[in-house]
Amino acid sequence: MTRVLSLLIVLVMSSILLMGCAERDEDATNTGSTPKADAALKEAEKNLKEVGVIVSFDDPGELAHPENLVPKPSDVASPEKQKKIENAITQLNIVISEIEQEAKMAPPIGSLSDRGLAHFYLGVAYLLDAISRLLISDDPNVDFIIEYNPDASFGNWFTYGISNELKAKLDATKNPLDYPLAFTEKERQAIIDAVDLISNAVAKPKSPKIQPQSSTVNGPPYLQSAIWHFKLAAKLMGEYNAELRDALQDFNDQVDSFESLLQQNAESWGFTYTSS
Repeated sequence: MTRVLSLLIVLVMSSILLMGCAERDEDATNTGSTPKADAALKEAEKNLKEVGVIVSFDDPGELAHPENLVPKPSDVASPEKQKKIENAITQLNIVISEIEQEAKMAPPIGSLSDRGLAHFYLGVAYLLDAISRLLISDDPNVDFIIEYNPDASFGNWFTYGISNELKAKLDATKNPLDYPLAFTEKERQAIIDAVDLISNAVAKPKSPKIQPQSSTVNGPPYLQSAIWHFKLAAKLMGEYNAELRDALQDFNDQVDSFESLLQQNAESWGFTYTSS
């Protein structure tokens, strides 16, 4: 009898331990996700926070004011920050791949808000990558001037121009086809990459005499563009909450205005600009 009682106690204790382990294993993965997506999301969140992005993957309501989640351009003006942004893009691609490839499952994993948030922050990462590349390309000189002020009284939130020194250099250039030569090769590359990152547009110097350069961000992890992800985020969040859709659309309008500045400046600086 004693042996039977002892055996029962062992079995009960073992069952309790196994249940505890099972609960811990289940808690390791968020509902509506996968272990791979969760790990990638944590890495992306870490990198985004390190470049000044206010990250809130758990609260879709934060997108009611998306403008407050984006850091100042100066916060990403370093090669180290650009690498962190690039890594965040890699990780968020994994997140989206994981939750969207299973979207047709019954029931599907990944809610509309999950997917909308992932696309929004991926759009932010593309946007910041473009800004970072421009701002680090003119070292040691300060040629590109980019500012971000989401105050409605200022009209456009983004401003993008060049220094007075560079303007003088352009003014002194007699042939407009030679305007791109006022920029260094690295600066020309940043212009080309930035328009690709923002809208998948193609920019290149008009003059055939200038050494041709092509985008360096037209392959993994760069699969789409900032505007593409922002539009999809607005669509997904719109199906989740109409107010969030409207907030994201206002934000997207500002990004569109920034893209227009990229085009206007590129063309005035002697580049062709071909929209995708």
